[in-house]
Amino acid sequence: MYKGTVSMPVFQSLEAYWPGLQSLIGDVDNAMRTFLNYYTVWKQFGGLPEFYNIPQGYTVDKREGYPLRPELIESAMYLYRATRDPILLELGRDAVESIEKISKVDCGFATIKDLRDHRLDNRMESFFLAETVKYLYLLFDPDNFIHNDGSDFDAVITPYGECILNAGGYIFNTEAHPIDPAALHCCRKRKEEQWEVEDLMREFYSLQKNKKFPLKQTSDCGEGGCVKDPTGASLGGKKRNSKKSSRSLLSCPSQSFNSKLAVLGQVFLDNT
Repeated sequence: MYKGTVSMPVFQSLEAYWPGLQSLIGDVDNAMRTFLNYYTVWKQFGGLPEFYNIPQGYTVDKREGYPLRPELIESAMYLYRATRDPILLELGRDAVESIEKISKVDCGFATIKDLRDHRLDNRMESFFLAETVKYLYLLFDPDNFIHNDGSDFDAVITPYGECILNAGGYIFNTEAHPIDPAALHCCRKRKEEQWEVEDLMREFYSLQKNKKFPLKQTSDCGEGGCVKDPTGASLGGKKRNSKKSSRSLLSCPSQSFNSKLAVLGQVFLDNT
């Protein structure tokens, strides 16, 4: 960290997502160079070992397996969308042929326990079906709806207004289940319900604070009525009337922040 020297010249298979991330920010040339280095390792073994010693050009002891991970194929999918380079389809073809030849068994596709001799393990990881196969499918299906660039979409009328769905920009979660970010807008609740939930949460945290840190409360209600704090809640205990909201639909709700620091579960407040 301080000297900038290489302390562990080992490539780990989980790092193979990096070229795909580079392509998403437009760094395509560096992404292709990185990808081709990883692809060289793939062609050497018919898969990516968990650890690969770069100076020795071989697997690392006890890390020579390949559980059919998706990261390199994921990068190939994103890079092919950016470049249309046919070498990326070659990786996809090699992956399909390797998996079919090496890991296919009667009841599925087994983890490759050792890439040196292609011994198998008695297991199949969930991410193989959820991610690896899915990214391979999307690599060879350029017209899939997941690849939509926004030129095609559905306008949906909801009780809360019109919204746009299926316009692309899908976000993959941890195991590559696609999420349409536009659905966040379509599925939002009414503002009145949103304010009601915020009031309940504010009341809950207020009760928790008073329970843990019993403090004397002074009333700010005088002849002129109760004074409100900046959050809009009445210090005298009256419920806030919140019929209107000028906040953005996708912004986080503004709440009073009393907690400054938490260490091992101990919370320090402004008035302690």
